[in-house]
Amino acid sequence: REIRFDISMEELAPRNGEKICDGVLDQIEDLKGNNGELGSLKVTNLRLIWVSSSSKMNLSIGYATISSLTLKKFDSRLSGTTNALFIASKSNSS
Repeated sequence: REIRFDISMEELAPRNGEKICDGVLDQIEDLKGNNGELGSLKVTNLRLIWVSSSSKMNLSIGYATISSLTLKKFDSRLSGTTNALFIASKSNSS
């Protein structure tokens, strides 16, 4: 139900009833707020969680906040031409 940035490791841990759906995806590049930052992505039954590989940056996006998901070709600084997942989301104030 929320979009949260840079939360504690305790808050990133799975909640009661939360399950990781398909393992952890590594080498996932942030193309928006921290362009070029690599991290890992966990897809759970409640939210998407991205955690930076090199810093304390992270992002938790609850499914209720996601407006749309779009896959597009993108020119990455790190990977060249690649597929990118664009997540449009809304918060309680928008």
